[in-house]
Amino acid sequence: MSSQQSGAATPLSLLANPSGAWIFADGQYISANTTTRGEIMAFILTNPGVYLREISEDMGLAMGVVQYHTWVLTKDGEVEERRSGRYRRFFGAGRYQEGDRIVISLLRQGTTGKILVALSGNELLTHMRLASILHISSQALSWQMRRLKDGGIVETFEIQGRGERGYRLVDKVAPIIRSQIHQRTRAEPNPIPVAAVIGKE
Repeated sequence: MSSQQSGAATPLSLLANPSGAWIFADGQYISANTTTRGEIMAFILTNPGVYLREISEDMGLAMGVVQYHTWVLTKDGEVEERRSGRYRRFFGAGRYQEGDRIVISLLRQGTTGKILVALSGNELLTHMRLASILHISSQALSWQMRRLKDGGIVETFEIQGRGERGYRLVDKVAPIIRSQIHQRTRAEPNPIPVAAVIGKE
């Protein structure tokens, strides 16, 4: 019985030729080269939480190629997939707890990632100071911080003697973010943490 008849879910309509060197996916032949798959696997391990379009654009591969190889890697238990909003994010299998995957996914989200990187330093950041660093409005920051606070990622505190509100990462989150910054920037000749860690959302 075919996968469509049996109801098995696959990301592509696949038809392999006898040699297995090519597959027919979404109306086109694409490479089933295991070297490409290994390169995608290495990219995922280096960039945990990456999603399909990031892999496609950063590696210069067609989306169909990326979809096929990530499907095989997931099926074979080499990588794990986590749904984050409208994105399917990929992680090396068995390398992260669910809490870690949540934090890493947030870290790869544009403004949210910048907030987490900024809070990972030693400086106590007030609401207005953080908004200034990120070049966003106070209202936009308030929306972001409510989301992060509700998710148990950050906490607020009052700065004594100043009557101002500040933010900090909760204790269990800070080490995860600092570890990711370290891993992603240690090979950079001129590391810029925010640019090196966050994704393209």
